[in-house]
Parts: sequence; structure tokens; C-alpha cells
Amino acid sequence: MLRILVLGLIQDIILGSKIFYYQDPGNDISKPRTHAKISNSNTIIDFYFEFSEDQKEVTMMVEIDKISYFSLGLGKSMGDADLWVFEISKNVITGSDSHCSKHQVPPTDVSSGGTDDIEILGYYYNENGKSGVKFKRKSITGDKYDKELAQKKGVDFIWAHGKNDQSLMVSNHGKGNYGYVKIDLIDKGGDIDVIIENDSKYYQLHKWTNFICWGVASDLAIIVGRYFKTWGYRTYLHGFLFILIIGSSLTTAIFMLSNDWEILEWKHFKEEPAKNKFHIVFFITLSLLMIAQCIGGIMYNMMLTSHKINKQVSIKPSIHAIAGSVVYAIGKLQIIAGLFMDNDIRFMLILGAVLTIRFILEVLYQRGTLMVMTNSNSSSSYFKKRKVLPDKEPLLLNINQSSFEEKEEEFDKLWCIYHNQIIDISQMIHPGGNYIWKLIQGQDITKYVLGAYPLPQLKLKPYAHSVYALKALSKYKTGVQVNQDLELFYDKTTQRPIKKLKAIWTLTSVNPFTALIAKFEFTNPQFQVKHVFNGLDTFGAYFIIKSDDDNEIHQRQYTMVLSMTNQRVKYRKDILELYKKILNLQPIQKEIPKLEEIEDQLPLIIKKYEAKNGFSNFIHEDNKQGQYIIEGPFGNSIKLENNTNLVFIAGGTGLFPFLDLLDYQLRVSYNHILKMKLGQEAANLIDLGVKEIKRFTITMFLAVNSIDDLIGRDIYFALLSLQQYLDSPNFKLIVKGDFKLKECPVVGTQFTQQTFMNHITDMQDQSTYFICGPPKMNIEVEQILKEMGIMKIIVL
Repeated sequence: MLRILVLGLIQDIILGSKIFYYQDPGNDISKPRTHAKISNSNTIIDFYFEFSEDQKEVTMMVEIDKISYFSLGLGKSMGDADLWVFEISKNVITGSDSHCSKHQVPPTDVSSGGTDDIEILGYYYNENGKSGVKFKRKSITGDKYDKELAQKKGVDFIWAHGKNDQSLMVSNHGKGNYGYVKIDLIDKGGDIDVIIENDSKYYQLHKWTNFICWGVASDLAIIVGRYFKTWGYRTYLHGFLFILIIGSSLTTAIFMLSNDWEILEWKHFKEEPAKNKFHIVFFITLSLLMIAQCIGGIMYNMMLTSHKINKQVSIKPSIHAIAGSVVYAIGKLQIIAGLFMDNDIRFMLILGAVLTIRFILEVLYQRGTLMVMTNSNSSSSYFKKRKVLPDKEPLLLNINQSSFEEKEEEFDKLWCIYHNQIIDISQMIHPGGNYIWKLIQGQDITKYVLGAYPLPQLKLKPYAHSVYALKALSKYKTGVQVNQDLELFYDKTTQRPIKKLKAIWTLTSVNPFTALIAKFEFTNPQFQVKHVFNGLDTFGAYFIIKSDDDNEIHQRQYTMVLSMTNQRVKYRKDILELYKKILNLQPIQKEIPKLEEIEDQLPLIIKKYEAKNGFSNFIHEDNKQGQYIIEGPFGNSIKLENNTNLVFIAGGTGLFPFLDLLDYQLRVSYNHILKMKLGQEAANLIDLGVKEIKRFTITMFLAVNSIDDLIGRDIYFALLSLQQYLDSPNFKLIVKGDFKLKECPVVGTQFTQQTFMNHITDMQDQSTYFICGPPKMNIEVEQILKEMGIMKIIVL
């Protein structure tokens, strides 16, 4: 024995080891006859026992492939257990008869007033990393802290051991170092049945549930919420999945902690490995955020689906999304930490595959190639049946905001116009709140979708919607056209007219009007523009244009201005000269001007605005004759009735939608004067390209910054000059500016009620008011008109 102690001391000094591998040959370590393997996972534990003939005493032995403290006892959990604890102190294994009623270092029976009823017979621990102890105890000790040992089936045992070879005395065992088994405690020799009931059932439940929830289901919920924003059931499925995730995560975590609550106490928590601490901290943080995010999501969904105007809902999606991203990231980190604790490579690979799929979907989403999910749409028959688009009434008069309240009860579906078709938005969820559907009811929404204008009722910046949003919107088309598409283009290859067209056009010339406004002319080798349409056909029509060279540049819509083609401008000049000669009875030496039916160039008038990735800024800087994708025309949905009074209120480039109609009014006026002065035969000598004659009285209020901003003045100044020859004037122009004009009155202040009252003879007549200008002007003027009792208002 002395030799062994000396060798142990030398080893301890040289190697610095705290463990003296010891096996005393005098110890009794022969194994009792009946064996049960109570753990065979990370730690192998063998339990041997043998009852005395009179059944009053039991000899037991525990072998474990660890050198640390270990314990074995009767009971299902630390909440009620009779424990035998074995520690290594000074190269001696000592045993204590203990008990436990909660998660803590188990007190000895003696310290609680009981008795120590176990007797150690022998022990060992060796260089192979194994240790064992043999002991005996009476079947019934009479100690209130001891449970009876009797031969019967299904006896509950619990076990635990230290984390490593430094855990020689009782301390926090940590995860995976304890278990619960049922043993058939019948001494029949050999091996007996053991049901391993350790923490694996809770642990596996916790592991699988959290992996499914945060490794897979959370991504599915994010996919639904992010990529199917307009799907009617999106918020419900997204919310249901996250409520299920949150509920499952919290439930399984509580199950896990129910066996080890003391791990949350600081004195135990600080002893945990770093990855365990990371996992616990992230779980607690995640739990709090999950609950808050769930409550916030329910509140947000209520606001989102409500038709009541709530400007805050347009801000809260970003808050909800940011908070959701934080929760998602923490959830992923928590799962990764758990997988590192478990060292499960298979689950890590699956998680990697899920994240890869998410990355691919995000790329597809950004490119606009991801499938768009929508509700089934069978609204075409509804809209046709309900006659949403009356044949004899101006469309926008029935659907503009001013008269919408009267129509709300008649139609129980929400709808708008996009790409000349009715879009059924009743089943869509707007990411900014469904109240927006109410605000755009019945309107052509292109200018809002492309980010050219903000909704006038909201103080929010314009928002250019993504390619995905445009695809989603197109999915809800009903097939009901707002009107017949114009056959505006001519295909030189097939020699046939073309209606709506989407093609690449080349910028061939730029003709500046001012430093910021220019006419851009585009050509296409296959298509030409037809000139047979007058302003009645094209009033309210526009094109959508975007760069074919730079995908980062936003697309925009611009008004159709056929009246500003080179042919039309020259034609007006020639007609004016001819008209003057006819009225003055001068000889006509030139051939009578004729408007060609085909034009090679498509003109667009564009004002430059400084903005990041802005289209107008881009095209004004285009010096290389770039290529552009032009689609249209769209929006030709304004029908004007004969013998009506029209009031145009325009600001800046808001003048452009009215130019084609003013050009039509000019030609009709020429025809009327010639017919009145010289008769129908003389009027027929000049082909003015007017197939349908409608008579209007137009009063136009135009606000510009300078005289140079009077684009198209050859049209409306010529029209003003004809008023003296008409039997009844049909045009009046009032300009707001800080300059003087001889052709018309100029006011120096903004348009007010008094301005309109001074220049409109009868404010109570059935005039239709059209407003087109900067958003602020549109809102202010519309409010002024409503205060004056005007209800027939259309904001272009």
C-alpha cells in the first residue's frame, strides 16, 4: 500500500494530475450476479445487484466509464429521490446516503436528521477512464429519507455523473449527464430488462420541435409573408405558422427546464460551457421577442385588413419586418447553438440546405421571376354582369373620389384600373394596409404603382413597386377592358395595324424646350406611329417607359402627346397660314396641307427631376442614343360628351395631357369658322383629320414658372386667336406667372376660389373639372373646388 501511495505522489508531482489511478487489491469488487445496463449512450453505466437469502439486504455495484463523481438512486426525478452519491477525494471513493426534494446538491440523510445506511465494500478507478464502487444496504432501513428496496418489476432509478475528470465532487452535472430508467429489480442472475426513461424523450422532443420550427417552418412563414404579399390568406398563414412555432418552442423548452430549473440560477449557469450559455441566453431573449412580436403581428394584421384609413399601418410593416428579422436571426442562431451542443452534422446539413433555398428564392424574388401566389379569380363575370363600366357615361365621373361614396353601396367589390383592365382587388392584401384599396377605388393606378406620384390623401413619399408587385397585380386582372385599345402603331413587316405594343425603341433626337424640359423622339425599325387619331381618342392615354440598358433605373409613365410630333407641328403652322389666306381671300399658291397618316417618330415630353435612379434624370443625361422599352398606350378611359363645359386646371408639365385635346379643339374651330364664313363646301377643302366633331367650351387655368414653360403655345395661342371669329367662344386661358402675355390674362397668385369665380361665368353649371399638376397642387385645388360645391372633379 505504501508503495502505491509513493508512486501516486510522484505521478501527481511530475504530471500535475489530481487523480491517482487506484485499485486496492484488498477491496471487494467482485460483481453481484444480476446485471442491468442503465445507460449505453454517451456514458456507459452498468448496475449489478444481489439480494440476500432473507431479502433483508441488497448488495449493489455501479460501474461507469468516467472518472468523476456519480450517483444512483430510487425515484423518478430530483423532486423526490433516495440517492447514493459517490465522490473521489484524496484518491478515495467515498459514499453518502442522501436524498433530494428539489434540484440542488442533495443533502445527506445524516445532515437532515436521518441515518447513513450504505456500506462501501470496495471501489476502483484506473487509467482506462473507468471507475466503480460496490456497496450494500438494508432493504428497509427505517430511515424516513430512504425508499424500500424490494424485488419487483418497473422500479424507478435515476442516475447522474460529473461533466469531466475535474468534477470529482458533487457539482452541476450539466445536460446529457443524467438519466431516468425503469429496472425489473428481480434477482434472477444474468441480464435483466431495463427501460431507459432518461431525459432523451424531452430532449428529443425539444430538439426535433425546435429544428422543425426554427430550422424549417420559420423559413416557410417568412416565404409566405415576404414573397406572397398580395395573397389574401398570406397574413393568416404567416401568423398561424409563427404562433405554432412560438407555442411549440416555449412548450418544449418548459418541458426541458422542468427537469433542470436550477440551470437558470447564476451559480449553476456560470458553470455551464460557453455554447450552453449562448444557447440559454438566446432562448430567453428569443422567448421575450417572440411573445412581443406575436402580439404586435396580431395588432398589425387587424390594422392591415381594415378599410379604415390609418396612415401608421404604412410605417408599422417595416417595424414588424425589422423586429421579425431580429427574431428570425436569433432563432437561427439558437438552433445553430443547439446543434453544436448536440454535434448533429445531419441537422446542420439540412439547415444549410434550407438557408440555400431561401437565398435562391430571394434572388428569384428580386429578379421578379418568382411565382406569384394569388386567390382564384373569377370576377370577370361579376364585373360584366354588374355593368361597372356604363357605355353612355364617362367612366371616371362614376369612379373618381368625389362620387365614390354614392357608388359604394352599388358595388360590393373593390377594383381599380391597370393596363386598361379592371383589377379585382377585393381579395388582395395590400402590404401597406387595405385602406389603400379604398383610396384608389376605380382609379387608374399606374402613376402610383410606378412611383411617379404619391397617393394625394397620404403624406407619404412616392413608392416605385417591385417587378414582383407588378406581376402580382396582373394576376388579378378580370379580363374586362375599360375601352378598346387604340390601333396606334403600324407594323411595317406585316403591314398591319398594331394595338398595344411593348417594344424596344431607340432615342434618336432631343429637342429642348427649356433647361429642364425636352421632347424626346424614339424610332423603331419595325413600327411606325399612326396619325389618324385626334385628341378625343388619346385624352388620358400614356406610355410606360424604362431603360433597356440599365435595370437599376426606375420605369415611368409619360403622357401621349401626338400633337407634338414634327409632322403635327408643321401641319399646324401650314394650316394657320392657309386659314389666314382663305379668310382674307388671298390666292392659294401652295398645295393644301395634308396630314400624313404615318409618323416614324414617337414623341414624349419629359421634365428632368434630380433623383437617385430616376428615369427623367437618366434620359436627360443620355448622350449615346440609348435603347428604351416602351409599352402602351394605356389609360385611354376618359370619354367626353358632346356640348359639355370643361375646366382644365394644370400646373407645369400637367399641361401635357390636355395638349392633344386642345389640338382637336383647334381643328374643330378651323372647320367651324370656315363652314360659317364660306360654307360646307369650302370647309371640306381642308382635311383637318377630324372624323367625329364634338363641341366643347374649355376654360383652362395654367400655372407655370416662366414663359418658356408654355409648351405647345402654338396650339392654345392659335386657339385664342380664333375666338373673335366664332359665333360662340369655345376657349379661355388664364395663366399664373410673374410675366405678361398679350394673348391672355396673367395672375400673379396661386389659384383660389376668387380666381375661379372671376373667370368662370357660372360655377353651378354642369362643367367637368380636370386637375393635373404636382401632387400638392392637385390636393389643394381639389379641396378648393369641393368647398365651392363642385363635385364633378377628375384628378389625372
